[in-house]
This record gives sequence, structure tokens and C-alpha cells, in this order.
Amino acid sequence: MGRLEEALEASQEAVQLYRVLAVDRPAAFNPDLARSLNNLSNGLSDLGRREEALEVIQEAVKLYRMLAAGRPAKFNPDLAWSLSKLSNRLSDLGHREEALDVIQEATKLLRTLAMESPAAFNPDLAMSLENLSDCLSDLGRPEEALGIIQEAIEFHRALAKHRPALFNIKLASSLTRLSKYLSQLGHKDDAFEAEQEAVGLAYV
Repeated sequence: MGRLEEALEASQEAVQLYRVLAVDRPAAFNPDLARSLNNLSNGLSDLGRREEALEVIQEAVKLYRMLAAGRPAKFNPDLAWSLSKLSNRLSDLGHREEALDVIQEATKLLRTLAMESPAAFNPDLAMSLENLSDCLSDLGRPEEALGIIQEAIEFHRALAKHRPALFNIKLASSLTRLSKYLSQLGHKDDAFEAEQEAVGLAYV
């Protein structure tokens, strides 16, 4: 509802409560604390408080690493999601090399998860590949970004066949990225074709 300050206050209160609970029963409440830290980081980011958002998501990732070390099947998905958020926060602050390292780790985790359960994790893997292509592009590596976004498009095409209402817009987003990278590499005709397809999906 656009009440960002109030949402942030509620998120901060939740984190404070879970910190207290986790002191006495870490096994029971560290997962809730980590999830609340994720939400808090989002709230801080929404309000432009990027440095604070970065610190909070770093704490969440640290918790999820610890949780995933003991129970990888349960917590690796959460770790991958938090790593993706961390990469975004680093990118927001211009820490591009670090952002790339983190999104590569997230993508590697999601590849493993998607091999075991493609229906559950292929959407997240496709999104992670998009983010990875952005990081490579930001670092002036359009050739690598091109290969990664082409892989993301393959996933989004397959997903859109079964759920077009949900995934056509994501496919269009990937195609727009593809057009950008092709243009950077001088492939103007291919770039125009990709952008035309992206625009066409907006009217499907």
C-alpha cells in the first residue's frame, strides 16, 4: 500500500524479536531470523538506505550459510535466494566484481537444485541467469553476457509454453537484454529482431 516507513518499522520489530528468541533457541529461530533479515533488507532498499540494506542481507547470508551447512536440502534454496539479493545490493552500491562473484555462486547452487527438481527451480535459475548477465554486462563483458542470456531465454521459452500469462513478460525481459548485448557486439539486425519479439510479447 506504499506505506514503506511503517512496513520498515514492523520489519525491524520482527527482527528484534527473533534476535531475542534465537539467543536461547538458535536451532528453532535462526531460520525465522534470517527470513526477517531478508525482509528488512528489502525494506531498507526500498527507502534508498542501500548501505544498511547491504549490511542486513550480509547477515542473512551468513545465517543461511550456517543453516545450509547442516541441512543443505532444506536451506540451500534460501541461501541461493539471499545470495541473489546480496548481489543486487552490491550492484546498487557499485561493487560490481563482488556482485558478480556472489551471483555466480547463487547460479551454481540453483543449477544443482534445478537438476534435482526442475519444475520447482527452473524459474529461479532463469532469473539468476538474467542477473548474472547484467553483472557481466556492467563489467564490460558483453560476449559472456550474451551466452548467459541466451540460456535464460531457453528456460523462459520452455516455461512460457506452459504458463504464458506468467512467463511471457519474463521472456520479453530476457529478449530485451539479448537485444542490448547483440547491439553492443555490432549485430544490429539480430538485435532488432530480438527487440521486435519482446515488443510482440507485450501484446499477447
